Amino acid sequence: MTVWDKLLQVNIDNKERFQKLFSEIVTKVQNKELPLNVGEIEKEDHFIVVEEDRMSSYFVHIVPKQVYDLFTEMQAQAPNQFLGFSLVAGRHNNKDVRVSCFGVECGLLGKSLLKRK
Repeated sequence: MTVWDKLLQVNIDNKERFQKLFSEIVTKVQNKELPLNVGEIEKEDHFIVVEEDRMSSYFVHIVPKQVYDLFTEMQAQAPNQFLGFSLVAGRHNNKDVRVSCFGVECGLLGKSLLKRK
């Protein structure tokens, strides 16, 4: 079974929380309020992972702890590919800054952006 197949079988708990977090982080990136320090920050139920050079962009990944192992597996197997839905939210150091929420469907993430307005 591929990692993509494994991801399709996952049902993230409390998706609404991650939808809201996605929207908040997009806003912070747009307002240049989020430091883009490469690395990981562990939170209660998720990680914020910042990469500087995936697809020639900065990536801010929201990774629920429920799928962290799968995320790191995909990160290693596909170092130069997208790891799912992402949104260009700004620019930093002449590169796009993309925000993603690993394991949450793109339709739900898109809806969260509509709700913030």
